[in-house]
Amino acid sequence: MSKTEKIKMEKNIDQAKLNYMNKRSRKILFILLLALALVVTAVISIAIGASSVNLKTVIQVFGDVFVHNESITDMQRDIVFSIRVPRIITAILVGMALSNAGLLMQGIFQNPLVSPYTLGVSNGASFGASLAIIFGSSFAFLNFGEFLLPVFAFAFSVLTMMMVYGVAKMSNNTSSTLILAGVAIGYLFSALVSLIKYVSDVKDLPELVFWTMGSLSGVPWEGIAIIAVALAGSIILMMGFAWDLNIMSAGEETAISIGVNYKRIKMLSFGISTLLTAVAVSFTGVIGFIGLVSPHITKMLIGNDYRYSVPASSLIGALLLLIADTIGRNIIAPTQLPVGIVTSMIGVPFFLYLIVRKRGK
Repeated sequence: MSKTEKIKMEKNIDQAKLNYMNKRSRKILFILLLALALVVTAVISIAIGASSVNLKTVIQVFGDVFVHNESITDMQRDIVFSIRVPRIITAILVGMALSNAGLLMQGIFQNPLVSPYTLGVSNGASFGASLAIIFGSSFAFLNFGEFLLPVFAFAFSVLTMMMVYGVAKMSNNTSSTLILAGVAIGYLFSALVSLIKYVSDVKDLPELVFWTMGSLSGVPWEGIAIIAVALAGSIILMMGFAWDLNIMSAGEETAISIGVNYKRIKMLSFGISTLLTAVAVSFTGVIGFIGLVSPHITKMLIGNDYRYSVPASSLIGALLLLIADTIGRNIIAPTQLPVGIVTSMIGVPFFLYLIVRKRGK
């Protein structure tokens, strides 16, 4: 190789490194801006609602933690710290959980239509919740107390995912089979929920109907802590094998040829996505389309590199759910619109767009 060629090659390498660093800096800056947007949205969300607690009052309530302010009433403290703050934290954590679950599912199955919602998990959770709501007294011997409903919803969420994966594995184990299995099993659990509604007492129906619409209100601090721990552990694992996930996006044969344990990473990813979905819906009810929409927005804005798409998808999912819940709380105040309705109104048009786009390709 001549000296001129060496100089040219070195320049190309330097330029490639510079381009990589520029892209990396832009992605990091984008993630930081998303984090700032989430903080601003959270503050705005705390400050607006059906009550008379506004931004000034919220600032005074937080300041009262450090310096006592006699002008702050106990009711205002309760509204901020017992109602709005837990709800906003729940929205952020659940949005992150559902978004990352969808990101993993779409990545490992290489299908843009896969999400926790489309795989029937919500229907399974609804069946578990309906059992707890309608026949709760029959399960009193389990001593779960107020956690009976989340435990049953969690258990049937996991069971649904196991059934879906088992059916897909017994056939050709493709993403199309997975979606079809999810739809079929989802319809099965939906029919069982309808059966329980039909034979149940009328006084129990409102709670069941409200749960299936999704709500972020009333989640206890213990539940928030459980979601936070599951989310933190899952994000650590996802970031830990981000390179493996990047390689897996090139296909099974390519990943195996490079040395990636494809089956192990796939099963681990499936387990993480199942855990995130089950923990989220068990406390909040059915919240659809966050796990479908957020990963696509992330990929469009920041690309497929999991080192950046995981934090970006987390923040986008949190933003979407927080905005949806804020809209639901205020659009027809003082009546609250269940957040599951709002997310479905956002997600359905996007879902149809993805179907048409996939069909076109």
